[in-house]
Amino acid sequence: MSRPCLLFIALLVSNSVFPAQPSPHNVAFYYGSEAPIGSLYAYDWVVLQQDRASDARLELLRKGGTRPLTYISIGEMARSHRYYPQLKDHWKLGKNTAWQSSVLDISNPEVQQFILDKLIAPAIERGFQGVFMDTMDSHLLTSKGKENPSKFAESQARLIQAFKQRYPAAKLIVNRGFHLPESIHPLIDALAFESWRDGYDASRNQYTTVSDSDREWLEGQLRHWREGHPDVPLIAIDYAGRGNDTAEQARRLRDEGFVPYISNGALNRLGPTEPATVKRHVLVIHDLPAERMDQSAAHRRLGIILERLGLVPVYRSALEPHPEEPLDDRYAGAVIWWETGNRSNGLCRWLAEWQSPTLPIVTFGQVPIEPACRALMNIGRVAIPGSPLVFSSLQPSVGEYEGGRLPPSPGTPLPAMRTGNTWMTATSEDGSQFHPVYSFEEGGTAVAPFVLEYGPDDQAFWLFNPFDFLREALNLGTLPVIDSTTESGRRILTAHIDGDGLVSRAELAGTPLSAEVIQRQILKRFPLPHTISVIEAETSPQGLYPDTSAEAEALARQMFRLDNVEVASHTYSHPFFWQSLEGGPAPKSGTAKYGYSMNVPNYKPNLEREIEGSVSYINERLTPPGKPVSVFLWTGDARPGERALSKVRRLGLVNVNGGDTHPVHFDSELAGIWPDARPVGDELQIYAPVMNENVYTNLWTGPFYGFRNVIDTFEILEKKGRLKPIGIYYHFYSGTRPESLNALKEVYLYAINQSITPLHLSDYAQRVQTQYFSAMTMTRDGGYQWRGIGAPSTVKIPSDLFPDLARSHGVAGYNDVAGQRFVHLVGADPLLHLTPTSTNGPYVESANAVISEWRRSKVSGKWLLSMVLHGHQPVNLKLAGSNQCDITNGSPVQKSRDADSQSLVFSAADSHEIRLELECI
Repeated sequence: MSRPCLLFIALLVSNSVFPAQPSPHNVAFYYGSEAPIGSLYAYDWVVLQQDRASDARLELLRKGGTRPLTYISIGEMARSHRYYPQLKDHWKLGKNTAWQSSVLDISNPEVQQFILDKLIAPAIERGFQGVFMDTMDSHLLTSKGKENPSKFAESQARLIQAFKQRYPAAKLIVNRGFHLPESIHPLIDALAFESWRDGYDASRNQYTTVSDSDREWLEGQLRHWREGHPDVPLIAIDYAGRGNDTAEQARRLRDEGFVPYISNGALNRLGPTEPATVKRHVLVIHDLPAERMDQSAAHRRLGIILERLGLVPVYRSALEPHPEEPLDDRYAGAVIWWETGNRSNGLCRWLAEWQSPTLPIVTFGQVPIEPACRALMNIGRVAIPGSPLVFSSLQPSVGEYEGGRLPPSPGTPLPAMRTGNTWMTATSEDGSQFHPVYSFEEGGTAVAPFVLEYGPDDQAFWLFNPFDFLREALNLGTLPVIDSTTESGRRILTAHIDGDGLVSRAELAGTPLSAEVIQRQILKRFPLPHTISVIEAETSPQGLYPDTSAEAEALARQMFRLDNVEVASHTYSHPFFWQSLEGGPAPKSGTAKYGYSMNVPNYKPNLEREIEGSVSYINERLTPPGKPVSVFLWTGDARPGERALSKVRRLGLVNVNGGDTHPVHFDSELAGIWPDARPVGDELQIYAPVMNENVYTNLWTGPFYGFRNVIDTFEILEKKGRLKPIGIYYHFYSGTRPESLNALKEVYLYAINQSITPLHLSDYAQRVQTQYFSAMTMTRDGGYQWRGIGAPSTVKIPSDLFPDLARSHGVAGYNDVAGQRFVHLVGADPLLHLTPTSTNGPYVESANAVISEWRRSKVSGKWLLSMVLHGHQPVNLKLAGSNQCDITNGSPVQKSRDADSQSLVFSAADSHEIRLELECI
């Protein structure tokens, strides 16, 4: 290839860090930058351009088991390359005018050293785990190269040898290295070539069919590798334009013994995989500035709905240039919410090129005036209807879901659809009919003011069931949905405490510090997993309260030593406006109610001190050995930028806080539920599951017992289909007043009397990361698997389907609750098959612990079960599907029968981990 073009290589920095793995089954040569990270996990190796891959992307791919490899052109360098000015004249053999590049004299040892030191070494240091060497035949474009090609082949061999000596664990792929001497072949991990059947002519921008004679020549070159190096993967890269059946192209290549990759000429289209990748990402377009994405209705109102439908939202502002890369290779659809009128005919024309039944586009909000944007909505005509409107053809949820008042006199333009399925027909006084909400073959439309019924203070209520609407409009099938609300069939419970007020004195006898009150009356009374943080400027001897520091630090050490507590930082000085720390806007001085941070003398907040500095302080002064900080909890507006998120990730911590989930009966319900996470570039902010007592007490102005209303929030979230776990989140200052302390106890008592599986906040955050940073694939016989950061431990499936336990592995059972069917997955590589018939034989209905091991088999007519569970309470396990199970080995447990479900119950007296072997009939 004559440009940064092909192949894919995985490089291991060290064998001890990156153990040997089998040959790759799927590889990608992806030279773009817009593909979501989750869509890349379906590949074992991914070749990337260095300047189009963020450090976050590299680390996340490695962490998820996908090896990032760097593209390196060793035969030429483009004039646009950042290192081109450093090339010496005698390093250049000639020019490649087709690519505006200079051909390099690879036979010159200085050039070899330059490639190693300037091109390869920085990539390895950044985290690339291998190299794809391209343009290996560029010397043949010059007279010197043609005169003595063997000299250049030997020089390339010396470069490869030097590379492997320096990075022995790195993977190496070469592009068409047919000419390399046999002595170097054992150092090559994969051989790539392009255009086996379908090629691409870059000079004419045309896709071509490879002739039989060219393919016969290639076959002759490959014969040595097939016969002499049968274990070396042969990667065939073919090309395809839009509309081609790339899956069939890939299958044909695979059947011929190749690892296939099919892409477009720009190599920014993702190729098919085996097993096939199930598209879960959805492009979400809003019309606010990009930095205000989290304030858009597309994020605040739709994010949680998309997540619970199993989709991964990828947000983009309509004010930005439209994407340059394909959509149909990575997205299940697109959703737009017009709020401000910031619309572009160009964006809509571009979207229209991709709109289809397999890539539907759904529009919410205002009716646009731009013709191209209206065309996306399948609109026949638009007019302002006469009033009052009469409504008919109502889908059952319209006016019955939350809001019940359909506006009879909207005073705004309404559409009449061309064709489709109306959810609501509005007839004006002159008999004209309009369709404010409808779906059609290539998407759907829901226009204001028929989406939400608004009240005071940002209250909003859905006028129809948005889950059903999006499921229909996006043509979603019956796919498993990764879930972060449930573990082993029971609702996850988390509890975390922000450090604010740790040094405040309680209005109780003896005026103890609030931290002492919380420790004595909450942590010891409710031995659940807790995530506890401190603010360094509050507790440090060099902070704002030196006279209290010794007492405060002693209390922090006591809490951090508790087995059920994980350690978190809540920064150094509690910044209130995180984006201002990265050059973004902040309120003018004097208008910020609490200032910009705590008023630490002679200190201006900066990311390094707030993040790395506070974590170092806690680890060095407060935590017991072997128990460092594991969570970073955002402060203030909790809207960190990409740099802040990157710093937390590089420390190996999960980040949590932000969002504004607090639905209550006297306020917004579904519309008051925020999504689980906020993507920022390649980083991901994890929102708090539910908001803290500050929201429920009118910003801590009273009533101070207001946090008891969070119980209503928990119940609404469950009633809506278990949209969030039970998340008990508060500050230390809740221990300063009797009313707030009693409210806390009431909340805890409610929580522990639910059917729960308590987890640390970091465990919850990791489950959300798995939602966003994973790929789901489907085997040819219909089994589902996942690759990425962690394996899901729970998925939801439609209530008319069941897990097929006979064909699945790593599937322990299921539980029906909150109108959902939750399936329990076990291990790092579960395989889930679905069936319309109910499960035969015993299975786990639910447990209050994580199922870490599971085996089920049938021998001589009896079911044999083996399992390991570990949790944070004495283990309680329910088994369904069998009337009798005898314990043949394992931990001491008490067996009983559930009075309601008649399930078998196994309860440990005090053990948080059990191992059981059962024989069931």
